[in-house]
Amino acid sequence: MSLKPMNHTNINPNPTVEQILCGTRSFRGVSPEAITKLVESSELLVIPAGATLIGSGDPYRELVYTLIDGDLVMRRPNGRADSVQPGDFVGLANYLDNQDYSSQVKAITQCTVLCTKAETMHSLEEGQPDLFNALNRVIAAKLRERSPDRTISTGALAQPVTRVMKNPVAFCRPETTLAEAFLLMNERRIGSLVVKNEHDGLVGVLTFAGLAGAALISGSAPEDSIMEAACDIPRVLDPDTPLWEAEEIMKRHSAKYLIVVDGTDPVGVVSQTDILRMLVSRPSTLSNRIKESRDLKELISLSQLMTEVAVDAQETHHRPSDAVRLLSETHLMLQRRTIEMTLEWMESKGFGQPPADYALIVMGSGGRREMLLNPDQDNGIIIADTPDTDIARVEEWFDRFCRKINRNLDRVGYMLCPGDIMARNPLFRKTLSQWKQQISNVARKPTEKSARWANILFDFDTLYGNDALTSDLRRHAISEVKQSQLLLKKMSDHDFEGRPAIGIFNQLLTVKNPDGQHIDIKRNGLRIIIDVARIFSLQNGIALQNTSDRLNALVRVGKLSEDFKDSVQEAYEELLDLLLCHQIKKAQGGKKLDKLINPEKLTPQSRSTLRMAMRAVKRFQERLEDDYSTNIF
Repeated sequence: MSLKPMNHTNINPNPTVEQILCGTRSFRGVSPEAITKLVESSELLVIPAGATLIGSGDPYRELVYTLIDGDLVMRRPNGRADSVQPGDFVGLANYLDNQDYSSQVKAITQCTVLCTKAETMHSLEEGQPDLFNALNRVIAAKLRERSPDRTISTGALAQPVTRVMKNPVAFCRPETTLAEAFLLMNERRIGSLVVKNEHDGLVGVLTFAGLAGAALISGSAPEDSIMEAACDIPRVLDPDTPLWEAEEIMKRHSAKYLIVVDGTDPVGVVSQTDILRMLVSRPSTLSNRIKESRDLKELISLSQLMTEVAVDAQETHHRPSDAVRLLSETHLMLQRRTIEMTLEWMESKGFGQPPADYALIVMGSGGRREMLLNPDQDNGIIIADTPDTDIARVEEWFDRFCRKINRNLDRVGYMLCPGDIMARNPLFRKTLSQWKQQISNVARKPTEKSARWANILFDFDTLYGNDALTSDLRRHAISEVKQSQLLLKKMSDHDFEGRPAIGIFNQLLTVKNPDGQHIDIKRNGLRIIIDVARIFSLQNGIALQNTSDRLNALVRVGKLSEDFKDSVQEAYEELLDLLLCHQIKKAQGGKKLDKLINPEKLTPQSRSTLRMAMRAVKRFQERLEDDYSTNIF
């Protein structure tokens, strides 16, 4: 059925439409000016009750619809029916991936929708940051719904929140003063209080952070009531909510505490620490076996169990980034035990103890805690500065030590780095002062080669030894690099050598090999997110290495909006999940591990999600390109 456009002059007035959109979830935080531009650049359509706005299988119309009023229902390919709320976008996924419609959208009652051309929406995104963020929020939400199989049915995090919640709940009344609340929390040694009204039940939650903010930032007086100065809106859960879902809610809303309610009655409190304690307390047979291993032969056999570790991590963590972090810690545990055995060998052969303090550092994915199933070696060593008289002896000892470490790690299963970024290489085996000088030289006179080197080195962290040396070098590196716009520019140029696997019309771009068409999910997806997060973090003096930690820190310093960060984070989770599942499947089948995904072997829903993730990657890289476009030099 054809839809008749409404003449703007026949509706009165446009601000009514603006007011409707301002109060909706999709347009939260969007300025009235941006909404006005959207309305003025679009058409209003009336859809009669019973009419179909979009049919499943219809060709993409290069339009985005926004519901203004009425009842629309979207029926998805899996049969699920969702009500469209005022302000919700219809056809946004098709706008993002340029694909034909797979869902049916039908009017239950007469509806009014805003109809925006795709070309217009692109222009509005570029010119209106608020609208850009609103679309990022929708992208993040759509990526979150991507996979029903991401839920956890076994393991520690599948247990209900009642297993870790603290009860009985510590209460206070709304009229409680800041001073009274502080004394009560201090006396009971608790970090939160549930604020409960005698008649209405739960009305808020109070934390030490809220008290500190009221006293130090807002200038509230001790006798002020908590409701006026420090009370937060509570996030509530049912008692049967699984821990993985509670953890997800905490991350999404930056909440440290959740209130468990039975009906309207608060029965417990769950904190981030409670969930972490549950995970840490899980017995790990492999971890104990690594610690108790006696020789390299035993370590080699244990390293062959890493696929089992990956499967367990995947099954017990909702977010792939958390699963990969756990997998990385097991890799690093194996490497540390290898180092301990190498030190024992050095002493048994008469070479003695280390003649100077040192820190073995791990770089790249190891430094970020983002190792998958087949990481190679990226390592180096920082040696404490020693008197000139001891230099030859120190160099000889650490040269022998590092060569033996790299050989032993290779035997255990961590292959030698093809680029020789290893402690045995004098370029990566230096005293602290030599390291500092090398980084200063790179920052002040960067080359393309040193920029490539920097994109690996600046993800370094202590693997074994004195962490104070690593911290000292990191402070120096961040100080030097933050001031070197040219080095950051060259690092960004290196990132641009890899482009997201998505074309001008948002189709997935593949490369052909003997096994068919594929996408290098790391080079053309994950690495771009990792690189951009690293460069932005160095630019802003952020000392973190893990990509998720960096993204969160970039929000705190104001570099990224929360919505933009969420869209990038969810794309990162999706790509990481695809790669981890791919490698596990290859390993279980006894095949060589790679990072090549064949989109044709994915389900239609997974392909659509991959396109959306790549679109988010593209937007992130474009943000970097805006910062380091060639015309600024």
